[in-house]
Amino acid sequence: PGRYSSHDVEALENSDSGIGLCGWLLVGLSLMLMLVTLPISIWMCIKIVKEYERAIIFRLGRILKGGAKGPGLFFILPCTDNFINVDMRTITFDIPPQEVLTKDSVTVSVDGVVYYRVQNATLAVANITNADAATRLLAQTTLRNVLGTKNLAEILSDREEIAHSMQSTLDDATDDWGIKVERVEIKDVKLPLQLQRAMAAEAEASREARAKALLFLFLLQVIAAEGEMNASRALKEASLNSDSDIGIFGWLLVGLSLLLVLVTFPLSIWMCYKIVKEYERAIIFRLGRILKGGAKGPGLFFIVPCTDIFINVDMRTITFDIPPQEVLTKDSVTVSVDGVVYYRVQNATLAVANITNADAATRLLAQTTLRNVLGTKNLAEILSDREEIAHSMQATLDDATDNWGIKVERVEIKDVKLPLQLQRAMAAEAEASREARAKVIAAEGEMNASRALKEASLVISEAPSALQLRYLQTLNTIAAEKNSTIIFPLPMDMMHSLINR
Repeated sequence: PGRYSSHDVEALENSDSGIGLCGWLLVGLSLMLMLVTLPISIWMCIKIVKEYERAIIFRLGRILKGGAKGPGLFFILPCTDNFINVDMRTITFDIPPQEVLTKDSVTVSVDGVVYYRVQNATLAVANITNADAATRLLAQTTLRNVLGTKNLAEILSDREEIAHSMQSTLDDATDDWGIKVERVEIKDVKLPLQLQRAMAAEAEASREARAKALLFLFLLQVIAAEGEMNASRALKEASLNSDSDIGIFGWLLVGLSLLLVLVTFPLSIWMCYKIVKEYERAIIFRLGRILKGGAKGPGLFFIVPCTDIFINVDMRTITFDIPPQEVLTKDSVTVSVDGVVYYRVQNATLAVANITNADAATRLLAQTTLRNVLGTKNLAEILSDREEIAHSMQATLDDATDNWGIKVERVEIKDVKLPLQLQRAMAAEAEASREARAKVIAAEGEMNASRALKEASLVISEAPSALQLRYLQTLNTIAAEKNSTIIFPLPMDMMHSLINR
């Protein structure tokens, strides 16, 4: 058939491949060729599929009974069989910025991030020529279609709802391709320059009006925004304590490899013993399956040549910068914010088996999380509650990366850059507020001084001797100035006494 459904695949996996009489004749000839060329042909017929891969085998063009093979060892016939390996780990990609006309006729530029994995390897090979490219193109058109039904206010405030709607739409559309879309995030919403200026002018005018009225420093809430993350789902965790099911033939190959080690001893010792540093762990694949016991190290470990390969994973804390992100706050102010993330690999097996590139995925997720968290805050909260914002980001990132074996230890907000016009408006507002407080303090001082003078005048009026003491104190104060001419008035009562004499 030209196209398979889930039911078709199930039927295919449980039925014989209809290759016909001629096909079986060719299969028999291939088996004879393999037997004649033993043991050289064994290296051509035995293939290995890693823990996070599945192999689709085609026999004379038809998918072989049983569907996808792996992880571990599988057998193919020369000349009649070929196979395709499919990576089952979570894959991350950016949606390029898309120019979208909103419901209220505003053109905005929006980009995002999509996290998906192959859920059914057979469908991903049989139903679509390039599942990755098709998913990327579909994500772009879905972003346009979903945002085209929203007005600007909804796009700015309902990012979580939009991301969930996109994830659901993409997941339904890619189901026939064997794709599972696990997560969608809206990264950035860029407004036209004229609209940004208009919104900035509106915000500046509001702040200047409040500065004159000596009210609070910042705008009231006008746009409700929430930026929480949807819970992610990854591939099933690799079993750490189960035996490696490599089968009888697999154990035969392991035995031959060990025999080769003994024959070439002591030269083989340099190929079989590996060293893992204190801060590393090694994931060993034996015939494609993760070896029993999980990650090895630190120290010395043993591998079997030809059947074993290993991947070293650095377990130290890794630090990276979040590039400056243009964020529209809850009160319609555009700010540029960057940060720093500290993380480490907590489970080396999950970091290898569940995600193609844990570091790149964590970096992209940190950018979208920063935008989502800050989109729910107004400017005053961003400037004053950095510690709370960083803690919220750390918790969100840690929860989202748990299935990747990543532990996010710390998130820090580095810098918050405001537009120049807003900086000037806030400076003018702060200056006006300080001047107002200074005038209030001066007025309070004058009022207190007036009250003190009033009390002093009442005391002096009640005691005439106090008036004389005040008079003498004034003379003493005047005498301290050497450049002053002092004239002492003659009291009238003294004149009366002289005249009477």
